[in-house]
Amino acid sequence: MMKNKERLLWIFLLIFVVAISFFNFKSPSLAMAQQGNAQSDNDFYYYSRLFQKVFATLQQNFVDTNNVTTKKLMYGAIKGMLEATEDPFTFLLDEELNTALNTEMSGKYGGVGLSISKNADKGLMVVSPIEDGPGEKAGILSGDIITEIDGKSTKDMSVDNAANIMRGKEGSKVTLTIVREGVAEPIKYPLTRAIIEIKSVKYKMVDNNIGYIRITTFGDETARDLENALIDLKKQGMKKLILDLRNNPGGRLDTAINIVEEFLTEGKIVYTRGRSRNENQDYYASKKGDEWLEGDTLVLVNQYSASASEILSGALQDSGRAKLLGETTFGKFSVQYVLPLDARDNTSFKFTVAHYYTPNGRRLHGKGLTPDFVVVEPKLSSTDITALTELRKGGQISAYAKKYPSESSDATALPAFKEELRKQNIMASDYLLERLIYNERNLDNYKEIYDLRYDKQLKAAIEYLQTGKEPPQDKEEPRENWSNEKEEN
Repeated sequence: MMKNKERLLWIFLLIFVVAISFFNFKSPSLAMAQQGNAQSDNDFYYYSRLFQKVFATLQQNFVDTNNVTTKKLMYGAIKGMLEATEDPFTFLLDEELNTALNTEMSGKYGGVGLSISKNADKGLMVVSPIEDGPGEKAGILSGDIITEIDGKSTKDMSVDNAANIMRGKEGSKVTLTIVREGVAEPIKYPLTRAIIEIKSVKYKMVDNNIGYIRITTFGDETARDLENALIDLKKQGMKKLILDLRNNPGGRLDTAINIVEEFLTEGKIVYTRGRSRNENQDYYASKKGDEWLEGDTLVLVNQYSASASEILSGALQDSGRAKLLGETTFGKFSVQYVLPLDARDNTSFKFTVAHYYTPNGRRLHGKGLTPDFVVVEPKLSSTDITALTELRKGGQISAYAKKYPSESSDATALPAFKEELRKQNIMASDYLLERLIYNERNLDNYKEIYDLRYDKQLKAAIEYLQTGKEPPQDKEEPRENWSNEKEEN
């Protein structure tokens, strides 16, 4: 449970920037920028003089002239202006990040494959490792704190600075130092940077009539790939669907809307309300897509389902087209623009202009969507977290799976293996050991589409669709409202 003093300034950026907001590339009106009164005009001129005074003083007197060039001071001022909004989704995109944003939305980017955030108390936090990326394969976990990158402290790093350092050429090396809850000593992870191609849609039949589709992000090709998946699964006999949006940080608004239209042909999908009337938009379903209008649908969500994931989930939940199962979603209900700043430097800036609401008028920024069925995945104990770290370093699991490649050997071999680990002071639970061994034996089929043995939420979804019996409701730990906004009455 988060401490009350913690305020998570969540900025969802992959190492190359994962876009969790939806991007509208249009300029606000000049009138909007000029709204104000005589008092604000007076304030502008007054504080402009203060700015000019500091600028001139630094350029004339600061000891290191390389640090007070016009460009450096001006970009620093612009960055500070954006940060002064105290909105974690309003910030400057430098040349590298600007290029990375466009690259990621095309579905291919280079880096270590981590989604990170800025925690005001703890520092750089791993929100989720990207599936099949170097970070995930090395064993980096959600909730890990990155304290060093190649030996350099991250204490005063912004998210974009950390992203810049972690990026590099394919095949080059970078070492992350991780602090993990329940583990006494920091852990060093040497990683090899890779070109990561995000397959945003993965699918497979679960049984004779239940199909499963996982969407990992909302990119340029996601809606088309989702439509093709629905067509293929229907040919295989799908009558019911599980749509998995867990750990999906979002992406493009238009993609989310296009996907909703595969499930609905009428009704409101989402609407936005902002300071300017130009930002007040209502989005309705049309008959452009109609691949899945009738079959029972269950949507899997968790605390890392954000933005466009929440648009899709909220529209299906409010319309009654689907039920949600899992954990309360992230709560990213705001709209950003990304506008060009300087073509010469290839920079842009991103800022919040509106909030979005579900079809029934729910605005859940900082709160998230509550599932119809709350099913919480088991959390590792501190003892298991410590054991996991030791097992990853020691290679005992790999050695066991190599010696005993068949599960049939476990009845006799596994008890002796557990006893040997205890002699090494590794107190792993049976659940952790069995899951690690299972994963190790299935490395040739790395990251199966789904896990029917250990995925509690997926198993609950399948049982519900097969029997109609509602799963037992779990109790979630309270989460702090991470946004800076006051509660609305």
